[in-house]
Amino acid sequence: MIAQMQDSPSAEARSTLRYREYVPAPALRPHVECLWVVWDAVPRTHRPPDRVVPDGCPELIFHLGGRFSRQRGQRWVRQPAAFLAGTLTRPWLIRAGTRLFTLGIRFRPGAVNRWLDVDMKQAVDREVSLASILGRGRALACLQRLRAAATRGEAIRRAERWLQALALRGPTAGDVAARAAVRAVLASHGGMRMDALARQVGSNPRRLERAFARSLGIRPKLFARIVRLNAALALLAADQRLAAVDWALDAGYFDQAHLARDFRVVAGRRARRGGEADGQLARNFTAPKRLLNLLSGA
Repeated sequence: MIAQMQDSPSAEARSTLRYREYVPAPALRPHVECLWVVWDAVPRTHRPPDRVVPDGCPELIFHLGGRFSRQRGQRWVRQPAAFLAGTLTRPWLIRAGTRLFTLGIRFRPGAVNRWLDVDMKQAVDREVSLASILGRGRALACLQRLRAAATRGEAIRRAERWLQALALRGPTAGDVAARAAVRAVLASHGGMRMDALARQVGSNPRRLERAFARSLGIRPKLFARIVRLNAALALLAADQRLAAVDWALDAGYFDQAHLARDFRVVAGRRARRGGEADGQLARNFTAPKRLLNLLSGA
């Protein structure tokens, strides 16, 4: 039974944030990895930041309580109440607001344009407000309906119904090629050469780059790098005792310098500190089971 939103503070007085994922309805599963909620029954004025590592999955975020802030340079900037977080190529450092209740819809790589008319190139490493995509009235109506839900489970069901009510856009030839290439990159854990990838999906490198720009906003080579990094993270998190060189080789790295460079650029930290805390929320995003499901396409 799903707990009510109005949870008694005394029941969870010693808790910090709680996180739960929901399997999407069957019609959504080809396009949506999961829906999730994060909440805390206790208001808190000081929360530690979370480091969100790129995984290739854009997300629709609805801050139904206080908004998160993201660090940009030396400033913390509040996020919109409802927005699309485009494909990330570098980590985000985020911090929850005082009253935490946020709902997310995590799309599979390359799936956003089946639902939303958005330029994914312009969404890379950015928050794109839902109002700028759907119009202010429709975005506000969606946000108000989610906030009016009596329970977290009901908020999830309303988010599902809202997404299903959007007109599913027909795929272009480029969309089909990009999705096929995404599946191949995930299956190879980011180890495929780009020329072989293009041949496998019946394209050529230039056309495939254009397809990726439309569907993901980034080049296929960078997507493969992100996937390779997450494959390495999955191995590290699954068994902390593995020596760095062992899991680096398992993940397809040729040398330690190659691995270290990807950690610095994509994960924003040193490879030898791969087990460092990323924050209570972010640890759910890099949980081994979640990453291995992503790589398998489950």
